[in-house]
Amino acid sequence: MKHTNNSLGWKSILPILILVILNYAAIAQVPTDSTKPATTTPPPPAPAPTDTATKPAKPRHFAIYAGGNSNTLSGSTAEYNANSGVGYHFGVFWEKGAFVYYQFGLRFNNAVYGFNSKATSRDTGDLKVQALDVPITLGINFLSFAKICGLRAFISAMPSFTLGVSDNHFGVKKDNVNSFIFYGQAGIGANVAFAFLDIGYNYGTSSLLKNSVSSTHPGQAYLSLGIRF
Repeated sequence: MKHTNNSLGWKSILPILILVILNYAAIAQVPTDSTKPATTTPPPPAPAPTDTATKPAKPRHFAIYAGGNSNTLSGSTAEYNANSGVGYHFGVFWEKGAFVYYQFGLRFNNAVYGFNSKATSRDTGDLKVQALDVPITLGINFLSFAKICGLRAFISAMPSFTLGVSDNHFGVKKDNVNSFIFYGQAGIGANVAFAFLDIGYNYGTSSLLKNSVSSTHPGQAYLSLGIRF
């Protein structure tokens, strides 16, 4: 009887041991957190290019300048012949663009015209006319690819408004001068770093003096030196 009881005991314990062993083997096959392959988060998509990235902003500049000018008239008055005279000017402008650029500006212009008497051929003094010019300029910078220098050519439409006339020996007052003259202008210029030089010529489409015996269209050659910001 004792042998039979021992056999029954092992028969009851054996299935339990088999279940424990199988359960342990199943647990051993499950990977732990340390053995799991690391998951990677995909990088966020690149932002779409904006207009500023594909189209760089055109440079803008503000400038101040001053210079001298030489002035002539196309005709004369009844008593005097017109000669050239030297004046001065100063102004400001705002510029935008690179290879093709444009400017809007204001310029104070003190134009000086010399006169001599038709009777004696002697110089009789100067006529000084002050005006506010509004040059509207379109130009080309042939060296726009260079950052430190530029070489330019330009044309301008320039309305001009007479501000006054200085005292003179000819009896010419502001009322004797046209209050508005439209000028055409052309020139060349050069930039070096922030400094620039302009040389140009403008010509008025109407007479400076009213009631003159011949047309007195004003012409002006000028030179300007300035700095840009």
